[in-house]
Amino acid sequence: MKNCDTIPKEQVKAILFDFDDTLGNRETYSHRTYEKLVDEIAPNLDPWEREILIQQCLIYEQYGDVDKSYVRNRVLEVFGIDLGEGLSQYWTDHQWESVVLYDDAIPVIEELKKRGYRIGIITNGNARGQRPKIEKSGVLPYLDVLVISGDADVKKPDPRIFKLAADQLGLAVQECAFVGDMMRNDMYGAYRAGMVPIWIWPHNRDRYSEVKVARIETLTDLLSLFAGVRTKI
Repeated sequence: MKNCDTIPKEQVKAILFDFDDTLGNRETYSHRTYEKLVDEIAPNLDPWEREILIQQCLIYEQYGDVDKSYVRNRVLEVFGIDLGEGLSQYWTDHQWESVVLYDDAIPVIEELKKRGYRIGIITNGNARGQRPKIEKSGVLPYLDVLVISGDADVKKPDPRIFKLAADQLGLAVQECAFVGDMMRNDMYGAYRAGMVPIWIWPHNRDRYSEVKVARIETLTDLLSLFAGVRTKI
């Protein structure tokens, strides 16, 4: 953990999370989704060529932060393989099938709830794609609030989506911490809204930043950060 001594922990009553690459192991389920698609489109690829194509897809999509048309165009340009005009729809229809959480996600959430913290998710994406992932992951029963940008008609980093989640909890934004992996969507959005931003980077390497923001390496680090037991609210 880094820079965590600056967090006003005593005021936090709810801990909210991004989903993909924060609670959900997006690299794993994205790889499995591309595997399924590539095997349908180009079933006779050499195993090495197949894996290189899948890995490049993961690079091109920039942790899901670009439109799938960009991925399609880059793959067509570099590999001469067309992933299809319906790539975005394919993603919506199939990615949820392979969703998995990080191993410590549920144990950490269970412990935080025992300590009296409210738990929620704020995630970008259309509800048809995000809700099935969250339901299949098994995290839904633990949530006190779930805000999906496709339902809210506003998305991160717009401060309004963070305020919406706080309002649904009956809390001030200053009483909420937000854990996410994306600097712009998650950290800057939470910061602008007035929430306590906590940056998790789950990709097994340090990421340099001059901005003073609390940083954790795994979800388990939250248990040390929020060590006290709150009075139930």
